[in-house]
Amino acid sequence: MTTTINYNLKRVKGCSQALVQHNDNYYVVSHSTRASQPETFIFKCDENGIITDWAEVGGTKYAELDEVIADMDEYLY
Repeated sequence: MTTTINYNLKRVKGCSQALVQHNDNYYVVSHSTRASQPETFIFKCDENGIITDWAEVGGTKYAELDEVIADMDEYLY
């Protein structure tokens, strides 16, 4: 089960992030359009949304933020 804690963790031009809890773990889901191809990646974080490990644990190119949040099991590596 995925719970969105803060959908507006970061909102700047070309980047949006949300803090979610999934299966008792916290993640930042980050969507960027700054690269040549839009991409959404998942990073481990603490309960405040501070990323604890910058190695991505999931995500994909061309997926929107809402799409990844809605199906975390599909997008986690």
